[in-house]
Amino acid sequence: MKTIYFLLMLSACLFIACSSPQSFKSGFKHYENRDFATAKTVFEQYRKDKRYGPAARYFLAKIKLEGNPTFDEYLLLNHSLPDVYADFQMLPPKTVRRQLKRYPLDSAAFFETRELVQRQLLSLVRVRGTVSILDSLVEGLPQPMPQLQPAYDDTRSTIVNLHLDDDDYDVLTALVQRHLAFVKPENYPKSRRLSDRLWTAFEQKYPLCQLDKFAADHPQSFVARDCWREEVRQLLCKGDVAQMLDFHAKNRWTALESVLLNAISDKTADFTKDSFLNSEQQAHLLDLRRRNLALARIRNTGSVADTAVLLRQTQDYIARYAPRYSAFRLMEEALQFFLEKKRYPSAIELLTKARAFFPDTLPRGCNTNFDYQLRVKPWIDGKLPILEKPFENLQKTPLDAVNTPEGDEFSPVLSAGGSELYFGASGRRDNVSGQDVFVSRMKNGQWSPPELVAALSGEGNQIPLSMTADGRQMLLFVNGRLHTSFRKTETWSTPEPLALSGIPLMGKGVFSPDGNMIALEGAFSAGGVLLPPDIDIFVVQREASGQWGTPVALGADINTEGQEGNPYWADNGRTLYYTSTGFPGLGKSDVFMSYRKTDKNLANDWVRAINLGKEVNDTYAHRGFGAISPDGKTAYFARYERDGDKGDIWMVTLPKIEK
Repeated sequence: MKTIYFLLMLSACLFIACSSPQSFKSGFKHYENRDFATAKTVFEQYRKDKRYGPAARYFLAKIKLEGNPTFDEYLLLNHSLPDVYADFQMLPPKTVRRQLKRYPLDSAAFFETRELVQRQLLSLVRVRGTVSILDSLVEGLPQPMPQLQPAYDDTRSTIVNLHLDDDDYDVLTALVQRHLAFVKPENYPKSRRLSDRLWTAFEQKYPLCQLDKFAADHPQSFVARDCWREEVRQLLCKGDVAQMLDFHAKNRWTALESVLLNAISDKTADFTKDSFLNSEQQAHLLDLRRRNLALARIRNTGSVADTAVLLRQTQDYIARYAPRYSAFRLMEEALQFFLEKKRYPSAIELLTKARAFFPDTLPRGCNTNFDYQLRVKPWIDGKLPILEKPFENLQKTPLDAVNTPEGDEFSPVLSAGGSELYFGASGRRDNVSGQDVFVSRMKNGQWSPPELVAALSGEGNQIPLSMTADGRQMLLFVNGRLHTSFRKTETWSTPEPLALSGIPLMGKGVFSPDGNMIALEGAFSAGGVLLPPDIDIFVVQREASGQWGTPVALGADINTEGQEGNPYWADNGRTLYYTSTGFPGLGKSDVFMSYRKTDKNLANDWVRAINLGKEVNDTYAHRGFGAISPDGKTAYFARYERDGDKGDIWMVTLPKIEK
């Protein structure tokens, strides 16, 4: 009987021993031996223990870090460690000292572990590299530990600048809403274009019925500010062509007209599906189709058989549908066509008759819509005097000897004697990398095939800007900075940065023929992530010591509140050619010239800018002249018909301007 009792007691003791938790100390030994599975089991049993609870949760966090935590697990660890540390500080001082001695565990250990959590979290975000994971980081870890702030900011900056060319709407929206502060200054030109790309990206990703999403995401956009957004949204949701046409017939002001017209065009591409329309709707649809056909013919200039018919069609559409934006765009494209074909009487008639159909007023009861209507009459009034000047039959021809179909050729620089033509290019088969410098030489009255100038080319971007009359100095734009190169025999030296300072932003510059002055693009402020700098023309002179002085902005007869750029000296610094968006012109920027009245005041003693006229300018943005022939009769320039197109080098005879 005693034996049975003894066995029962032994079993009970063994059961109790086996079922009781192991000591915290044993769990720590397993942890030290990297037996994390056993250590985790022990520490889990002590999570809520009054004495060992904070230490148990700390070591569980350390074990979690030894694995491969997910993003959410990292965030949970980061948020939980401060609470664990607070509980640890509430322990009796004697217990704290004991745990420090045995394990060890103190304030430094907690801070080091939390820093490790945040470092690994940043590393994970950098590896994934998406804007969505960056958003989650900013939301989950809005304020990192002070010592990690530089790494945190660098992570944001790296990811943001990596995605500035992204086409996904949600990515672009996140950049615009939350991350613009981390765009690097060298990428400001990209960030300034983000807003212009949002709508196209939205159309590619979301149905137009969700206009409200775009409006909510971008409350200052043309979509959000349109007074008829909800009406247009309902029409797009229903997809009823008849109702869309009726709305377009009645509403002359909506900023969403182009969205509506695209939807109508998509739904009526099959001509057999519009038989349900009444006679007025069918006539309206026919007008829209004629407009689209006219635009297609304008953009493919060889298919326009009769410019008189095009003029009549454009005038008819303007008379029926102005001041809608579709009427303005048709007028703008027709004007460019007439300029290209030198049909100046047609251009004058088009603008003269169209003017009356664009009242410079806004719609009643709507103060938020886009206000292009207020700018149409000034737009017309600025162009008519230029168009009405006498026709000189200036010749404008491409320089086929240096242009290639695949390459982008630009920035021509002509030697003083006219025997060498340097230019920048990219995309050619003989390019080294990026933008390189090429030269063509005049031989027997013909330009030779271009050759790469190895000394001025290589990794990055090298753009020739100007050359002194003696042919010994060249000014170049190398990776965004002005450089100079010298030629003693036939070989150019490696370009060196130009020692020039005094204003925060300097762009393209050109030597005067004697090399003692530089006219350059500059600004008193470098601009911001969304706001472009106010570019003006500056002049800097070489001092007696040989050093360059401080750039001085030219006066109001040259510079405006618009953008001035692309300077070119002629007549040994007495005549200046440049581009401007601020003076009345035909295009987004026109080529102007001015000349000095005396030598008394370099900054202000200039005649008011003179537009070079309809045979030099058109409705496109111009890059200015890069060179003028020795006889002063021909200018060389890079021509870009549309933004994003590849350029070619052209020549144009210059108009006669009385001085």
